[in-house]
Amino acid sequence: MKSLKKVLAGSAIVVAAAAVYQWGHMDGAGGNSPGLMQSAHAAGATVASGWSPTEPSPTHGVYYPGTEALDPDEMRVIACGSGMPMPRLKQAAACFLIELGNGDKFIFDMGTGSMERIYALGIPLDFIDKVFLTHLHMDHMGDLPAFYIYGPQNNRSKPLRVWGPGGGGTRPEWGTKAALEHVEKTWAWMTGTLAGTIDTRSFSMEVTEYDWSKVNNVIYEENGVRIRTIPAIHLEQAVSFLLDWNGMTLAFSGDTVPNRWWAEYAKGVDFSIHECFLTPNQAIEKWGFSPPEALNALTRVHATAALFGKVMAMTRPKHAVAYHFQNDADTLPGVMDAVQSVYDGPVDYAQDFMVWNITKDGVRTRMAVPNRESFPTPSLAEKIIDTSNPYVSPAWVTEGWAEEAIPFVEEIYKTFNEEHGTNMKFR
Repeated sequence: MKSLKKVLAGSAIVVAAAAVYQWGHMDGAGGNSPGLMQSAHAAGATVASGWSPTEPSPTHGVYYPGTEALDPDEMRVIACGSGMPMPRLKQAAACFLIELGNGDKFIFDMGTGSMERIYALGIPLDFIDKVFLTHLHMDHMGDLPAFYIYGPQNNRSKPLRVWGPGGGGTRPEWGTKAALEHVEKTWAWMTGTLAGTIDTRSFSMEVTEYDWSKVNNVIYEENGVRIRTIPAIHLEQAVSFLLDWNGMTLAFSGDTVPNRWWAEYAKGVDFSIHECFLTPNQAIEKWGFSPPEALNALTRVHATAALFGKVMAMTRPKHAVAYHFQNDADTLPGVMDAVQSVYDGPVDYAQDFMVWNITKDGVRTRMAVPNRESFPTPSLAEKIIDTSNPYVSPAWVTEGWAEEAIPFVEEIYKTFNEEHGTNMKFR
């Protein structure tokens, strides 16, 4: 009898899981293209036009990075960080990769933990040289120093271009230029000791500091792409972004509460990514905040879930994405309830590696399958090593080699030179 009960209980779980999956992939619920589910056929039936019976069905909600070329009028967005400043393996802090059909790629924010997600997509770093920062909190730019310094070892051959806030009456030492000057100084030992051994052209940053206080301020306009900023209500020197391309607009909030600039300029956009914190009660339970701390943080400098819903109700985007919260089985229902009490439009609740393909016809939502054992992608340019002024370790350090190991390493050099036709000397 106990065994029968276990079987029945297990069957109920399977049926429930299948129902939840099916609901999540219905049109609108998962952001899939209209009619996609209805076009699917059972095994053995006629395959829809254009589908190969030997290939995975397009209804499989999976994106394999590097296997799908974008159409010329298509945009792809990948969440490389959907979480919080509280570190966790499941979610990195704020970071979104935006890829356009014209070949351009942009990073919006690069919070702690996001660099590994970017690398796991297998995109050559020379294609990812444009980083835009909404503000300078660690959960929005904390991985930028590592992304910069690891460029040469991972085959980036060009300077990193960074746009970040400054001006607007804010202290100069708080601006992006000052912050990144300190980053370069922090890595002075590493950059100096690598001189003459690797291609160090990417050991530089081209920093553009924009005035965060300006409204509808164009900070980038190249190759048919325009990026604008509007002030955010978070703390001094914070903005939201609007990216315009091919007749579509993507809005990215950074950190903000509902404000009149977003209400005006993000109204009716094609794709709206906005922060959506936990509810105040969840912050008390999960973060250990006191009631005053929770209410203040989630209504004055961040948008709690209900405020996210209100912002979406005010602006009515074609598709919305809620990010910047711990998206778990026990938190998501409360967040969704708060949002849906105010807003009834299509919303995806972001997870790391969630992917959106965006066209004027609609949005398709899937999950990416990242490479968890990635190696550096090949260099896109010929490597140039400047040997005119190489770093040389102090003699007393190099003279510390163990004598019995020297013949062994010389044999390694001999074998290597024979294999590769080189003439490198150990000493």
